[in-house]
Amino acid sequence: MDSARGPAPGRSDAAGFWEVWQRFDADEKGYIEEKELDAFFLHMLMKLGTDETVMEATVDKVKQQFMTTQDASKEGRIQMKELAGMFLSEDENFLLFFRRETPLDSSVEFMQIWRRYDTDSSGFISAAELRDFLRDLFLHHKKAISEAKLEEYTGTMVSNEQGHLHEGSSPTPP
Repeated sequence: MDSARGPAPGRSDAAGFWEVWQRFDADEKGYIEEKELDAFFLHMLMKLGTDETVMEATVDKVKQQFMTTQDASKEGRIQMKELAGMFLSEDENFLLFFRRETPLDSSVEFMQIWRRYDTDSSGFISAAELRDFLRDLFLHHKKAISEAKLEEYTGTMVSNEQGHLHEGSSPTPP
C-alpha cells in the first residue's frame, strides 16, 4: 500500500474513519445507534471535504443509500464494519481492523513488531515476511484466513515494483 497516495476521492483512510468513529462510539462497544447516523455521516462527509452548500442533501442521500444496502440490527445498532465499507477501500478496511483488534501503545511497540518480521534487517518487509505477519495476526485473534486471502492482502499492501514495504511507508498506529 502506498501511504503517500492517500485515500481515493470519496474515500477516507483508516485513521480518519477511526477518528470520526470514536466520537460516536466513545465506550468502544463496536456500534453506534441508528439515531446517530445523520451526525456520523455529517462528520464523515466534512472529513472528506464535501461542500457545505450540499451537505444536508448529501447526508440524506448517503443515509438512504446505506439503509437500502445494509440491514440495521433489530436493536437499531450499526456495527463499525457496516459503515467502514462505505468509506474505506478494502486495504484501509484491513488497517482499521488491525488498529481496532491490535492496538499498539507506541511507535516503539510498532518498531519491535516490524523488526520481528523484517528478518533480514533490511528496513523492508518482503511480501513473504508480510504474509507471515498477517498469518500470525489472524492466528493470534483466532480468525481463519485462507492462503488466497493472505495473498490478496499481501498483494494489495505490497504493490510497488520492489515487492516490499519500506519501514518509512509502513502503516503506523493511531
